[in-house]
Amino acid sequence: MDRYIGTKIVLAEPASEFKPGDLRGPGREGYRVVYEDGYTSWSPKETFERAYRKITPEEAGLVIAWENPGRTAAG
Repeated sequence: MDRYIGTKIVLAEPASEFKPGDLRGPGREGYRVVYEDGYTSWSPKETFERAYRKITPEEAGLVIAWENPGRTAAG
């Protein structure tokens, strides 16, 4: 089997793992992740931070192009 590196832009915010009915309080640290197609999931902190980093201001044009196909940062 071959190895691949993926690239995608996601929305994410810190969020503790929570299982319905769990009365012990917040679980493991992690992130709530929303993908381009609207799918939402939770990722453990270590896993998320190995795979993603925050977009820098210089890279903001990538987000504009991702959210608005055919549009650039200048227009």
